[in-house]
Amino acid sequence: MENKKNVIVLGNDHTNTTGVVQCMGRAGYDVTAVVWGLKTGLVKSSRYCKHLFAAATPQACIEIICEKLCDGQKAIIPCCDDAAIVLEQNKSKLGNNFHYGYTEGELTIEELCEKDRQVKIAIEAGFNTPWSSRPIESINDLPEDIVFPCVTKSLMSCKGSKNDLIIVRNKTDLSVRVQELLTHTQRIILQQYIEHDYEICIMGCGLKNGDVLIPVIEFKLTQYPKNVGMVCLAKVQALEDDSIIEPIKNLIKRIRYVGLFSVELMHSKIDGKNYFTEINLRNDGGNSFVNKYGINLPLNYVEDLFEQPLTNFTNFHPGFYIWEMHHTLSMLHREISIKQWIKELQLSKGFLTYYPEDKKPFYKQYINWLFQKLHLQKNERYR
Repeated sequence: MENKKNVIVLGNDHTNTTGVVQCMGRAGYDVTAVVWGLKTGLVKSSRYCKHLFAAATPQACIEIICEKLCDGQKAIIPCCDDAAIVLEQNKSKLGNNFHYGYTEGELTIEELCEKDRQVKIAIEAGFNTPWSSRPIESINDLPEDIVFPCVTKSLMSCKGSKNDLIIVRNKTDLSVRVQELLTHTQRIILQQYIEHDYEICIMGCGLKNGDVLIPVIEFKLTQYPKNVGMVCLAKVQALEDDSIIEPIKNLIKRIRYVGLFSVELMHSKIDGKNYFTEINLRNDGGNSFVNKYGINLPLNYVEDLFEQPLTNFTNFHPGFYIWEMHHTLSMLHREISIKQWIKELQLSKGFLTYYPEDKKPFYKQYINWLFQKLHLQKNERYR
């Protein structure tokens, strides 16, 4: 097998990394996963994961890549913000044997992960944006012009968690919430909460020639937990709306980014407009839905890095898809009824991690959850 048919997938032992392993394995690549963080066994359960290395930190994973995977030319696909940042930080160490996403603009990927910078660039690119605060480091930094309801967020997603996303409706509750957040997160940001009927995720790839590949749009119809959680039911279809396409192209070209990305929007119930919330400069977990739709964006990303012709996809499957674990939890916690849960299952064309020839990751999620509930499995981290 040629070296260019080998690919490294870098990230946490989670569904995002697993999805890329499946996408690239099904495309005929020999896939090596390099992971850190919580040990779930999800990535390893895929038949397409030919080799797996693990370490305690992202930097330790870079050491593994340089020491053990340095033969020949390889592409690296980052599956979380930390992965994209650590690749950028180790550019000189990785040398010319490894190929991955990058930015040629004034700002680094790490700087572009800061949400206040993202909002400024989004405005310049032509997006509608919600009111946003400057970075907050102490309770004394709270601005006077806060627009309620607002959402508390870590300034950088990789420095916080989904639990940091809380909708706050008055200043008294906000003060309490901010003090709690700053005990474990150095800097936060406040954003106006957009009362919305659905969220939108557009996944794409910035190409080396300056073009931007954005073939599909994902409508996040339901989430768990509601409003601030992960997608449960999604609708995937071709992207043909120029009011979304043009600002995305402007943004990617403005920051001169090459690589996989996703842009997240909220569709307002009040005025019907789409509002920018953030951009992720790495693979998005929803790319597994895009692959089932009929387009393999990680494959196009690797092809572009090696300046190969991009695979042209023509067989599409628009429709509804389900992120199975979150969808089940939304039913178990009574956020949707059993009747609605069954109806959505019948409506769906497929699940995030399920392939007929690679079923283990699908079942592994449920086994892990059940064993943890029964206290038969501890939360271990890679060392």
